[in-house]
Amino acid sequence: MSAGTSSGPAPEPALEELPGDRLRVRVAGQEFVVGASCPHRKGRLVHGYVNPRTLRISCPLHHSAFDLATGCPVGGPGEDPLPVYRAGVWPGYYRTEEVWLPASEQLLDWGAEFHELMLGDDLRMEAFRTAVTEAVRPGDTVLDLGTGTGILALWALEAGAAKVYGIDLNEKVLDAAVERLDAAGFGDRFEPLLGLSFDLELPERVDIVISEIMGNLADNENFSAILDDARERFLRPGGAMLPRLVDSFLVPVAAEEAHAQLGGEGPRDAGGPEAFAELLAARGAKDPYALYYDVVLPVSGHLSSPRLVRRYEPERPEATPTTYEVPLVYTVQRDGVLTGFKGYFAARLSETVALDISGDDIAGRTTSDSWKHCYLPIERPVRVRRGDRIAMTFARSAGRDGSPFGQTYTWRGRVLSGSRVVAEFDQSTGTGGDSVATTPDA
Repeated sequence: MSAGTSSGPAPEPALEELPGDRLRVRVAGQEFVVGASCPHRKGRLVHGYVNPRTLRISCPLHHSAFDLATGCPVGGPGEDPLPVYRAGVWPGYYRTEEVWLPASEQLLDWGAEFHELMLGDDLRMEAFRTAVTEAVRPGDTVLDLGTGTGILALWALEAGAAKVYGIDLNEKVLDAAVERLDAAGFGDRFEPLLGLSFDLELPERVDIVISEIMGNLADNENFSAILDDARERFLRPGGAMLPRLVDSFLVPVAAEEAHAQLGGEGPRDAGGPEAFAELLAARGAKDPYALYYDVVLPVSGHLSSPRLVRRYEPERPEATPTTYEVPLVYTVQRDGVLTGFKGYFAARLSETVALDISGDDIAGRTTSDSWKHCYLPIERPVRVRRGDRIAMTFARSAGRDGSPFGQTYTWRGRVLSGSRVVAEFDQSTGTGGDSVATTPDA
């Protein structure tokens, strides 16, 4: 082990197996996510030795050694590289109030990198694995709606499912699911279906529909319409849905650092101010405040108590309206600067398993680094005081350009101090929406 510093010896390397046959290694202030089994003879690397000075891991079976950053073999009989999914300073992948473009608006372009991010999201994966294991019964026929790389299908089959149908739009990702299930010995019980679920048929009704197609504001991937259709056409009478209930919330926030990024460099993944401006122009957005973003927003920035926006119960026999308008009133609980609203969901996945993405502890993995939170900015920040009221209407309408996944969100309202209107805001992700504010920073 490396020598200690004046502040004491360095922590011992920490190794943890993750879903998808991956291994997380935390060592010398860095984190690596690599394949969990040695490419030589499949030795379990969780029992191996990590050198914190050279950042190499050795297999306990035949002592093949690999560089954690590159996966290259550096010793022993192994000649094939070790898969490396992620490498960086722990926990420096994301930070609070760091603005990213909305992943839910780009789901048709999700590739291997984003799927690896989801597979490494501890909050997401632990909740879904427990829920799927609890909900799927031996002998069940299962539909995995939006199967991606097949991790939920794998857990369903491990729980005893007799058959899993996996639907996905992305052919390459679906091929990865087939490869995963074949490697796990379940290839004969997994049937991949390529396409949009609205356009597909199943040869039989299923006992349970499992899915993870929620956006960070719940319905920003149109999941309620998709699940309503799946319940009506694919689920047998008396069958189960996972998740069973999903609530979405909004809360006003003071997120001045995030707000400043929108008027400066733009989102982390936008490619700089010029590329960000081009992206907004292509969407028909008049400014950066006509879009929502993925941001981890700290609870300390909440200016009021969260309010419930929508409740979705996929097993209910009636369809959930996808167009709505919800009035919300907040009483400001502390002085601060209103920069917008934080959106998130809390879900009951199965009988005893809940998933709440409202947390903000990135290092402690109590937040989701793949979902993050939904940030709905207002154009002009407003200084508010304890006792002020924020009266707003949040609305969702149909998707843009006929997309089965997109939608237009509108958030408009006013800030009142007593009976006096301090400021107004009117934002929309729709094309060419107006955005106005009056008497800001009062």
